[in-house]
This record gives sequence, C-alpha cells and structure tokens, in this order.
Amino acid sequence: MLIEKLHSMTSSWVSKFLLGLIAVAFVLSGITGYVFTRVDTSAVKVNGEEISQQTFYQRYESESERLRQQLGAQFAALSGSPEFVAGLRQSVLNNLINQALLRQYADELKIGISDERVKQEIVTSQFFQQDGKFDNALYQRMLQLNGLTPDAYANIVREALRLEQLQTGLAESEFIVPAQQAQLTELFFQARTVRLAPFAIDQVMDKQTITDEEVSAYYEANKGAFLVPELAKVQYLTLTRADVEKHIKVSDVEIAQYYQDNKALYVSQGQQRLSHIQVATEEEAKEVYKALQDGANFAGLASARSVDKISAENGGDLSWTSAGTFPKAFEDAANALQVGQFSQPVKVDNQYHIILVTERKAPSTLPLEVVKTQIADQIRQNVVNNQYFSIEKQLAEKAFEHPEGLEKAAEVAGLSIQETDFFSANDVPAELNYPNVISAIFHSDISQGGVNSEPMNVGEQHAVLVRVIEHKPEGTRSLAEAKADIINYLKRQKAEDIVLAEAKQSAQRLNDNPTASLPEGIQFGAEEKWVFAENRDAALNNVIFAMSLTDNKPSYVAAKASNGEVVLVELKQVEQGALSAAESELFTKQLAQARQVALQNTLLQALRAKAKIEVNDKFFQQNEEQ
Repeated sequence: MLIEKLHSMTSSWVSKFLLGLIAVAFVLSGITGYVFTRVDTSAVKVNGEEISQQTFYQRYESESERLRQQLGAQFAALSGSPEFVAGLRQSVLNNLINQALLRQYADELKIGISDERVKQEIVTSQFFQQDGKFDNALYQRMLQLNGLTPDAYANIVREALRLEQLQTGLAESEFIVPAQQAQLTELFFQARTVRLAPFAIDQVMDKQTITDEEVSAYYEANKGAFLVPELAKVQYLTLTRADVEKHIKVSDVEIAQYYQDNKALYVSQGQQRLSHIQVATEEEAKEVYKALQDGANFAGLASARSVDKISAENGGDLSWTSAGTFPKAFEDAANALQVGQFSQPVKVDNQYHIILVTERKAPSTLPLEVVKTQIADQIRQNVVNNQYFSIEKQLAEKAFEHPEGLEKAAEVAGLSIQETDFFSANDVPAELNYPNVISAIFHSDISQGGVNSEPMNVGEQHAVLVRVIEHKPEGTRSLAEAKADIINYLKRQKAEDIVLAEAKQSAQRLNDNPTASLPEGIQFGAEEKWVFAENRDAALNNVIFAMSLTDNKPSYVAAKASNGEVVLVELKQVEQGALSAAESELFTKQLAQARQVALQNTLLQALRAKAKIEVNDKFFQQNEEQ
C-alpha cells in the first residue's frame, strides 16, 4: 500500500517539486562542503594578500643555503637543533611579512619604476659582468639555473628598486643640519687627558672581619645566586675527514687508470655562438621569419623587432653558450641548425624565438697532464668518502655493541679517547660545542651515563661520539659550600666602601688645594687620552666625561672601574672632537644608515600595528612536527 502511494506521488507535480528541492539541497551541500573544506595553501595573509606556502619554502631554502655557505661546517650542527630551525622559520616569516607591508605601502604612495630603469639595473649588475661588460649569455644562464624567465626576474628587480626608493625617501625625510652634525662630532669624538691613581684594596680587604650572621643573612637574601646548573663530565671521540685523509696516497698508476676508464669525463664541452630574435606573438614571428627568408639582415631585424632589448642592442647576439644554458626547446632548435642557418619560430615560455647559429666549437679530449691534479683530487675524495662512512658505521656498531665504554669504538677507528672536566650547557668545551651534541649530553637518554651516543654529524665529514661518565643534577649550593665565597665577597664589598671613601676625601682635598699630597703609597700614573667613542671602560667612561674643568684647572673625582677597582681621576684637558674630511664623510654615512634602519623599524612597527596579519598556524605546527 505504501509502495503504491509512493509510486503515485512520483508522477504528481508535488513530488517533482519536492524531489527538485532535495536535489538542489544535495548540490548546494556538496558545494558548501567543497568551499569550506578547501585546503589553505597560504603561509600567512597580510591585509588579505596571501603569501603562499611555496613562497615560504623557497625563501626558507634560499636562506638556509645562504647560511650554509656562510657558516660552512658549523651549519650542519646548527641545523640539527630544533631551536635553530624554529628561529630560522620565524625570521623568514617576519621578513616576508615586512616585505609585504613595505610593498603595500609603496603601492599606497604610488611608487613606480620605469622599464628603462629596470633594464639599466640589470645590465650594470655585477652578477652579469664579464671583463667589465654585460654578458648576455651569463645573464641567460643565471636565469635558467634559477628557474626564472626574463620577465619574472625583471619584476623582482622592479620590486627591489621600489623598496629601495621607499627607503631612500625615508632616509631623506629626516636629516641632521650641519650644526647638529658638528655638535655630535664634537661630543662623540671628544678626547680628555686624564691621570689615574689606583687605590689598593687587597690589604684593606685582609683586615675585614665577617660574622656568621652576616654570611647567613646574605645567603638567605641571595639564594638565587647560588644555583648550580646541571653538570656533566664526558668522554668523547672525534672523527674528521683529516683523520681519514692523512693515511691516503694516490699513485700515478691509479691516476692513469682512472683517466683511461673515465676519458669521457675529460672532454671539453662543445660551444656554439647564437643570436636570436624574440617576439611576443606567433604572427610577428612569422612576419620576421618571412623577412629573413626574403634576405633581410638578421642583426638589423633583431635590433628593430626583438623584445629582448638587451641582446637586441648587439644584433640579437647571445655570445658563446654551452649545453644547459637555455630551455630545452630553445637548445633543441639550435642544435638542429647548421652554422649560418636560422630556425623557424620556436615557442618558449609563451614567447617566440628565431634562432641563428653563427659559430660552433667541437668538443675535444683534454690531455692527462692537464687533468692529472684534478683526477688525483677526485680519487682521494672518493677514497676518503668511502673510508670515512665505513669508519663512521663501524664506530656506531662498536659503540652500540659495547655500551660499557668507548675503548672498542676508539680501537676500530684508530682514535684517542678524550675526557673533559665537569661543564654546564652554558660552558661547553669547544670540541663539543654543537647544538645536537649539547642536546644529547643534557637532554637525551645518554645524559644519566652508562650509554654511548651514536656518531653525531657536526660538520661536513666531522662526527662526534660521546659518553657521559658522571652527571650532577641542577641544585643550590648549601650555606657551607658557599660560605667561603660569601665571606670573600663581603670582605671585598667592605674594603671597596672604605677605600672609595678614602679616595673621595683625597679628591675633595685636591679640588680645594691642587698642591695637597696623596695618601702614602698612592700616585698618579702617566697621562692617558680617553676618547668618548672608544668606551674603554663603561663605568669610568661615564665618570670621566661627566667631569668639568673650572678656570682650566685640573679637577678630581673618585670612582669605581668596571672591575671594581677604586681610582682617583685627574682631568687635565678637554679637546672637542674633530674629524678629517674623509672620516667626517664616513661618520655621516654611518649616522644616515643608523637613522634609516631606525626609521624603517618605526615604519614597520606602525604598519604592523594597523595591519591584519593571519598566520597559518596549522601549516607551521605541521612543519614543527616534521
């Protein structure tokens, strides 16, 4: 009965209307589900402008590579530290946000850069210079290696110039007038002639007495000063490339055999000299190609029609090139041509090229004498690599098989076991001062002793294997342990106060009567010239440059140096700072740079304060877990 009713309803207009609503609901729910479950591909959004995760990864890899080249072997150790990686990610993210904010601000100010200015920046860039001139082949090769088209690189240059113009505008928005510059120079480079008379503290210190009550009171009031950090005493092995390489010798026979087996590697690469005419559309390309077929001059057409303005100035010449300089489609077309022949239009990166081969150099085999040193280095490198990793593997195996000590591991690698004294995580011996090694010693399962670590890479072919032989947990020194240090400290404090009071009395007497005598055993040293900018001693610098002369007579003051030493200062002469023309110019530039940095930081703080910055926390959390 129910089935029949349902069947009859399906033929009625009501049922069709209801079924239509249901269908629409299903479609809408599907779309809604798609929209609201769409994956967020941003790393951060700045005022609605999305900075993609891909952009973040590219910038992160670029910055990592820069640090790898700058820090060398140290980078391998740092990159194993979670704190270093987190700090680098945050730095890259902050830079991307700052650049976006400055770019948006430049848009607001309508700062623009002409095509001619971009071109000028490219052709004068030192990266593309060869023998003091712009080299188009080098330019094209660099773009190819970095996966960039000329248009993409031009946009990068344009943005850099816009930000440079913004920063220049900031620097020029505030300036120092000549009078201020002169006054600042006088004060910053002011020189003062002084003599210092030190007052001995040790003898006074020996006469002081400290009661148990004073010691106890100081201990209770300053318990935080007696915290003892976690300490470790370790034995370790260090394996380096040098340890392996010193036993390797390469014979002439090995070199000759390697040359015979690998002759194909020592063939000079063939080169060809190319020219091209680049146009934007297929129609233009066909017009140019037809003109060439009709006998038009290639260089003349390149100068007149090519949109690659840099090569167009040289008649389309791209200079000598090797395989891999240009995109595959471009090189395939060139390789199919005879010398003096031009190609049909070739489409590359949505542009059309007509390519001309003007010259070719055939490849040739290099003689053994030319590559002998190169081959010896390569053989040595191969042997070192193989032996290093073999020894490192044996080290790991022996350290694991014999957890009772490092003797077996040392024996198999021909290394000597080194042993340290107790040290904290903030005072690690240089040989072990790598983030991953410190983490293993103080924050892993080997920290309590009785276990050997695995070999840890701390540089290129440089590994460290450690064993904690004694461990002391963090704690507080007892009153008995700290008593001697407290007594010594309190005695010195009392002695300094007594001696400083004595020095102040001497200063007062000399200010009242410059001929007054100094206490027995105290005398001034030779004259010294102190310059404010040098800041030789922070405490004394502040005192000396706060003193004044009255009627050009010496003045005196008692003071404590940064190391606690009590001295009597005699100020004899004040000379206002003066710089040569060259020094003044340099100082002005340094001031301008400091002010520019300060102004940019102030601007960024203001832009950040009013910006809507949405960091994709889920993306960064996933990265931290990887």
